Amino acid sequence: ERAVDLAHSKFTKIDIAIANAGWSLKGNLEDLSLADYRLQWETNVFGVLRTIYATLNDLKQTQGSLVIISSVKSYISLEGDSAYSSSKFALRALCESLSRELAPYGISVTHVCPGYVATEIRQVDNQGTFHSDWQDHVSPKLLMSAEETAQQIVQAIERRQREQVLTYYGKLVVLLKRYLPWLLSWLISKMEIKAKQKKNKTSLS
Repeated sequence: ERAVDLAHSKFTKIDIAIANAGWSLKGNLEDLSLADYRLQWETNVFGVLRTIYATLNDLKQTQGSLVIISSVKSYISLEGDSAYSSSKFALRALCESLSRELAPYGISVTHVCPGYVATEIRQVDNQGTFHSDWQDHVSPKLLMSAEETAQQIVQAIERRQREQVLTYYGKLVVLLKRYLPWLLSWLISKMEIKAKQKKNKTSLS
């Protein structure tokens, strides 16, 4: 609400609202508690909803654009990702519903699904503490810069797109999920087996 008041004081109106709230909780079901899941959803889902409620009246007046930043994990869920992925699946469902609900007001709803972006999200632990010394385990070849990500989101807003999937990795995942889900499932299983083997070798050395 304070951010909305600040926007009103600087720009007098709001015609674009970007709802972006998220961090990634890792762990298998048996290693997490209900409190952990609530904490994940409090930020990733209810944080987004707070932004929507705070800006909805403005967007109705301006027939503006609502952008919800989700993740490619709104399409797939890996082992140890149930808390994070379920929150992103919820955002995809929210976008699908709101795109219909808000259309009569002239509001466009864009679901943004980034793959791997060069941000600090992978340096935050399960308690929400940032670790500057943590190495990013994602290959630089799979990463999209924050600047390029922002540019593509702006383009999606200008086109009033329903969905924008970012990075080649993200586009491939969504494409396989839609048209070859059995192949995607097989690839994920192979990837998880290799990851476990690598982890076991590291622990033995």
